Amino acid sequence: MTVVALVLAGGIGSRMGRPKQFLDLLGKPVLLHTLQAFQRAPEVARIYAVGDARRIELLAEEHAIDKYVGCAAPGESRSHSTRNGLDLMRSEREGTVALIHDGCRCLVTPELIGRVAGATGDGADGVIPALPVSDTIKVASGESVEKTLDRSLLRAVQTPQAFRMGLLRQIFSSSEEFLASATDDASLVEKSGGEVRIVLGERTNIKLTSPEDLVLAEAILLARNRKGHHARRAAL
Repeated sequence: MTVVALVLAGGIGSRMGRPKQFLDLLGKPVLLHTLQAFQRAPEVARIYAVGDARRIELLAEEHAIDKYVGCAAPGESRSHSTRNGLDLMRSEREGTVALIHDGCRCLVTPELIGRVAGATGDGADGVIPALPVSDTIKVASGESVEKTLDRSLLRAVQTPQAFRMGLLRQIFSSSEEFLASATDDASLVEKSGGEVRIVLGERTNIKLTSPEDLVLAEAILLARNRKGHHARRAAL
């Protein structure tokens, strides 16, 4: 089974004030952390991207991301960007598994990538990482609470999300309205009647959406670096 990655990195970063995928995170652009995780994941054969082709290609070249293949232009919405990426991946076979990932989930680990990729052979139409919801979630109308949801049934969904290329091509040939309604790729599979299964995500696999998230990401990376340093010293 061939596994490839499609990293969506075309956002303009309206809440950050500039494209967040190129912000500095402990001396590296945010997107480089993402690309390096997929580079280190042994399951992934090739990496495609959507975004600023010149800047992404330069990152890949300067930092030996040799799995990098090419970059497509971003679309008007997330699903349109995915469709552009699929056009770039037209040489991939129908049975190839595509891992679609938000470029600003820069703390994704090779272990999570492998867990998602490894679950694609169980017959499901899609595989997504998710976590149980710990907060109480209420449905509101204006300032009034309408009802409280059963949080035991709720999951917070992450990326990468895994699907077969053949299914993705079929779904992304749908109407513009259908594609524009999606908040993630799995929801399109669900609306098309497909089965999506869940594997355990990671608490640290956060998506950078606000300046506070960047502070949290730095703290997580520093903790990982300290842990790795202590592990190396213990092995000596």
